[in-house]
Amino acid sequence: MTDPFAAEKKIIANLKKAGLLVAGAAVQKLMMTLAKEQEILMNIADIIGYVYVAESVLLRAEKIYHTKGEEAAALPIDMARVYLYSTIDKVYVAAKEALYSFGEGDELNMMLVGLRRFTKAQPFNVKEARQRIARKIIEENKYCF
Repeated sequence: MTDPFAAEKKIIANLKKAGLLVAGAAVQKLMMTLAKEQEILMNIADIIGYVYVAESVLLRAEKIYHTKGEEAAALPIDMARVYLYSTIDKVYVAAKEALYSFGEGDELNMMLVGLRRFTKAQPFNVKEARQRIARKIIEENKYCF
């Protein structure tokens, strides 16, 4: 049996790798001065937070899928995917800002190649998912999730 959330779990795993790439490179490059680099630490903290929330939302949708079924989980899955796909962009920006602040030359270019690899995903129509979510909220005339 295939995992219906395999693609999303792969994205989460890759976003974690992007965070490790930035944190590891920052530690290697800045060593003892990293504690004074508040902006870089903030970028790393943001990445960790974004990935944590995206994974939590996905796990919640997956739990609904396995306990209540595919139909009941359709909109929670849409919400998880909408959040996850916005997280990809947020992680990319935070990581790029951090890498730009201490990387240079070929080393920076190699880290950016890795970052792009870890922050790519198959296309997902976020607009349609948002519209399905909005239709349900309008239909219920309240927040129903």
